[in-house]
Amino acid sequence: MKKFGIWLVILVMLLALAGTPLASRLVQVRGSWQKKTAEAKAKVLELRKKSDESEKAVEIAKGELQATIHGWERYWVAPQVVAGRQPGMLAVSLGTNQGFAPAGNVIPIVYAFQPSADGAGMSYVGAFKISAAQEAQAALIPNWRLRPDEDKTWRYGPNWRFRSNIPLQHRVQFSNYEKTMLIKDELVAQQERNLEYQKNAKAKAEEQLELRKKELNGDPALANQNLDKFLKEGYHKSVGDLENDRNLTQGEVDDLRRLIKRTRDEIERLTKENERLADQAAGDVPRAAANNK
Repeated sequence: MKKFGIWLVILVMLLALAGTPLASRLVQVRGSWQKKTAEAKAKVLELRKKSDESEKAVEIAKGELQATIHGWERYWVAPQVVAGRQPGMLAVSLGTNQGFAPAGNVIPIVYAFQPSADGAGMSYVGAFKISAAQEAQAALIPNWRLRPDEDKTWRYGPNWRFRSNIPLQHRVQFSNYEKTMLIKDELVAQQERNLEYQKNAKAKAEEQLELRKKELNGDPALANQNLDKFLKEGYHKSVGDLENDRNLTQGEVDDLRRLIKRTRDEIERLTKENERLADQAAGDVPRAAANNK
């Protein structure tokens, strides 16, 4: 019994020596698993937080989507759209069987979108009134001031989209655009009227200028008519001719004046010479006595 106890103590000591590394390993493994468990819990908490945020974002997006859908309301896709009889009118392959029709005495407004040039989307055309509708056909007229040749830019054909409503902010924006275009059109019309006025004023000024040129240079069309020289040859030539005639006359007058002066000077010289000769012939006799003889 005493030996058994000794062997038992030895066995326990051996087992203790053998279990020490295993215990150390166990502590390490347990620490590693505790660390991984803590990291996993933190990751799960983070994922739950992100999941909550994603769910909230989804709910907000759904609400925005519903609000957007509510703003745009119903829409139709037309199999074919062609030009109507009047400028800006549309003939649409939609009718009463699709609910595309006037409601009683109220003419509804629909908003038209045409396929874009690259075919990747839609471009806004404008608001139209449903003026008439049959079972599979409807006629639309523009609900805005159609600008010249605006309808020539529309791409007629299939896949036009018509909506019963668009959000208020877009309607306000389009109304502002239309108001701006109206102001611009009025400004352009005013400038065109001003330009027309300037053209008329220019034409009248050119007419007056041509008339003044004919007055100055003469009118060849009047050359064979019995009219005044000033009308046929113009003031420029006529006045020049008059000035030349005046210069010639003034030259002749000047020559006559010089001749008269020379003649007068000669008369005075002859008079003085006669008086001198008379004085020499009379000698000492007074001139009055000599005259009496």
